[in-house]
Amino acid sequence: MKFTVEICVAIGLILAFIRPKWLLYFLIFSLLEPSRSFSLENYVILGTVNVKYYEITLTLIYFGALWNQKRSIKECLPISLVVFLLFALISLWRGNSIYGESAFNQFRTLYSLGMCVAIPLIFKETSELRPLTIFFFIVTMIMGFIELLGVVGINKINQLVMNGNRYTSLLSASQGAMLAMPYIFILSNFRNIKKFKVIPALGGIYCFILAVITGSRGVLLGLIGSTAGLAFLMPLRKKITIVIVIALLGFFSYLFTKPYYIERYGMTLAERFSSIISAHEGSARWRLDAWSQMITDIKDRPFFGSPFGTPSTFYVFYAGMEEQAPHNEYLKIARDTGLIGFSAFIWFLLGIFLSGFKKLRKFGESKKYFELVGYIMCLLFHVITAMFTQAFTTMDRSPVVWALAGVIMLYVLSNPTNTERKEA
Repeated sequence: MKFTVEICVAIGLILAFIRPKWLLYFLIFSLLEPSRSFSLENYVILGTVNVKYYEITLTLIYFGALWNQKRSIKECLPISLVVFLLFALISLWRGNSIYGESAFNQFRTLYSLGMCVAIPLIFKETSELRPLTIFFFIVTMIMGFIELLGVVGINKINQLVMNGNRYTSLLSASQGAMLAMPYIFILSNFRNIKKFKVIPALGGIYCFILAVITGSRGVLLGLIGSTAGLAFLMPLRKKITIVIVIALLGFFSYLFTKPYYIERYGMTLAERFSSIISAHEGSARWRLDAWSQMITDIKDRPFFGSPFGTPSTFYVFYAGMEEQAPHNEYLKIARDTGLIGFSAFIWFLLGIFLSGFKKLRKFGESKKYFELVGYIMCLLFHVITAMFTQAFTTMDRSPVVWALAGVIMLYVLSNPTNTERKEA
């Protein structure tokens, strides 16, 4: 197996020199295929260090981006990101002497941030993104269907989880965030589709349904927030269409969720969503306990935060047990890098959105306008879900999240032609 990996790395290195865009296709496939054998398996280097396969792929992509860069790094690298990474490195330096490898392992979850710089380095024109976007949507739909068959017992894909060969599933709670993106983008760009509109329409509805049946309330809130933002940015006729579509989807989703029973939660999907405002429901109560502890930790070390590697253990009072995952990326980042580092991170995120909105005004109602709206709303979706789960630092999701930020930066750095400005 090690020899096979080394051959693949050698091929990947060749692609990094001559066709770095091809590596992005492989990254998407590896993050979505059910076994996760091409992304989350470990490769041992230096005798003891375990490197995830997706980290190897990211490294090759970063190298390819630098070797084949279409614009200067200075254009693609916001100063806010540099400041944030500086405070993250300070936290790593402080934690390394105390926690050693644990500090480094916590810091390396930020590795995917490089995607927001790599995308505008690799691509020169926004039109080059369209085949990659279509590929992502097709693979997402196919893999979601394969895992849905496993849920209903038609295939044995779920046995991979039981055997320990897979870490997560597209249909396992917050990972369903990946399924929401085709729905958001198709809804935004339906006007741009000239032929065979029925197929993408069905695909968007299909992905919406799969995202809902994951049972993740964070995903549901992300769907609501991103759809509302989408409607706000659309012309009047498009707004009316979106309202009608959402009303119909909401009605049929309600009918569907009433009898749909989720075994891992021990309740129906309707009961799961109806408890979204209950502070005493299991996972909601669990999160409140976690957030309370995280806020206390931030107050204790407000400026530079707790060093990477510091255990984030908190006590879940209703269950009488200890847990570690806080499931709130913003509190997690503030705790690890301090309020200054956290401010730089928020500055970075806001900068992406503000520059994206500013660019929208220059595109008018062109094809690029609706494309950029779709990408912005996909990123907004993840920004919302990050309040309730991991999105920015999770292994099988963060490369896509930060690639979206890079896509928005690519649109910001592009120059629309006169034809695109006038295009309706």
